[in-house]
Amino acid sequence: HQLPLKPGQTVSLTIGIKVKLDFSGQENLLQDLNDDGISVTGLPITSPLRQVLKPRVETKAVSSESGKAEYSHVKTLEAVLNFRYSGGAGKVEGYYRELSLGVHVDVEPSVFFTRVSTLPATSTRQCHLLLDIFNPTEHELTVSAKNSQDLVLHPSECQRMAIQVDKFDFESLPQLDQEAARFSSPKQLEEERQHAQGCQINSKLDICWNIPSLQRRGEASVEGALNQLVLEHLQLAPLQWDVLVNGKPCDCDVVADCRVGDAVTLEVRLTNLNKNPVGPLSLTVMPYQDYQNGVQNYDLDEAVTFVGSNTFFIDVVKPRESSVCEGALLFLYTGDFYLNMKVEDDSARRELPLAWFTLPGVHVRAQDTPLQAGA
Repeated sequence: HQLPLKPGQTVSLTIGIKVKLDFSGQENLLQDLNDDGISVTGLPITSPLRQVLKPRVETKAVSSESGKAEYSHVKTLEAVLNFRYSGGAGKVEGYYRELSLGVHVDVEPSVFFTRVSTLPATSTRQCHLLLDIFNPTEHELTVSAKNSQDLVLHPSECQRMAIQVDKFDFESLPQLDQEAARFSSPKQLEEERQHAQGCQINSKLDICWNIPSLQRRGEASVEGALNQLVLEHLQLAPLQWDVLVNGKPCDCDVVADCRVGDAVTLEVRLTNLNKNPVGPLSLTVMPYQDYQNGVQNYDLDEAVTFVGSNTFFIDVVKPRESSVCEGALLFLYTGDFYLNMKVEDDSARRELPLAWFTLPGVHVRAQDTPLQAGA
């Protein structure tokens, strides 16, 4: 509203500077945390996993500038702000002037992810992402993320945040065009791939930090803390398996109810998200009972019978296509039964990862058939 500027007038411009720097791989910090009793390997030293830094010994207090830089974990960002302005007859003729201002910003980390790991969830399409978060500031700090309770960290405190996430379909990420890929080294291609995966993960996690006492807030990224093993656990398996019992999906601890003596339909659907065809495969269904004491009974010939064979043949499945196996079985006695499904690759020319053949757990509860009225 103050422009164009009249002769003799001044204008003030407020410029907001937002900085994003990678503070991962801070060996000095991790060594400090280890020395002070913080778990940086993910193994809880106490329960619950909550540690506060002990006062540092005097030998660590370094007064020199080099020592200050070593323990303060400050990074410096230098940039140039370019302003272009014009007016009057010069603007009409297409002339302008430029002004350059140097900016020096000292950046301190908001939060440190000292360790990132995963745990499996009840659904094969989800997992739990575990973040060990350290507050390096001198103020109380709150960390929030999607599908997780807010975490309150006191100064120099480390706690663990568990976030349940849907696994990511990295295969659907846009690929570099052939021209760019041809002039890139394998290392550059791998860095581009991991950067794209990290951006997709960050967009879903939406991790934010807030320091109420300073009224400052910002975003936090786990991109630099993700290793290859964590990325593999977060990736949606290229082969997706769906199991339906009597037409209802079985996943996330769902119990399928049926009646003794009634035929129970079983449908297994394989969807190939891989870029290459897979198969042929063989699928074997083995019922068992779990006695919850470490013993599993597979000798159920007199309790469960299949209508037809318990082994199915899956032909070659092309990319983005599906294949369905259908069968049925009878439960002759009441009880809780489970189905163990084993997949074997009939092609001896290649070895596919075991994670590709992870099927949902199937729990079937067979109950007595109610007596008919008047029987």
